[in-house]
Amino acid sequence: MPTPPLDQSASRSTLCKITGLGLAGLARLLAGASIRWIASQPDTCQRVYFANHTSHLDALLIWASLPRRIREITRPVAAKDYWSRGALRRWLAEEVFNAILIDRTDIKVHQSPVDLMLRQAGSTKSLIVFPEGSRSTSGEVGDFKSGLYYLA
Repeated sequence: MPTPPLDQSASRSTLCKITGLGLAGLARLLAGASIRWIASQPDTCQRVYFANHTSHLDALLIWASLPRRIREITRPVAAKDYWSRGALRRWLAEEVFNAILIDRTDIKVHQSPVDLMLRQAGSTKSLIVFPEGSRSTSGEVGDFKSGLYYLA
């Protein structure tokens, strides 16, 4: 009896889910990533999660600390120039984290990153954003870009 053809999209999706679960578990184990739900409870309503940005691991740690059902509907917003460099980074960003990649080199008024975030989030996806727009090397909170204001 012939073997049925492999559904490559299903096996790719399974690999992405397993990778995501593994990275989330590893991040929680190594960094103790957790969220304190103050004045709210974890649910699947649309939200904007934001934090000071000091490392490329920040988005992973926030994403990993979310309950799985919320992680599945939450999209990190990340720099395209960094996350598109190399096949592994691109695959992690696009397939595992389902990130929204922002081109920071050629921003135009009629191609606003905020508009892209709103379109990509639709009416159901939550976002992880870093209002400073880039990492802080000093650990100090930098000036916020206006995008967070427009998203809220």
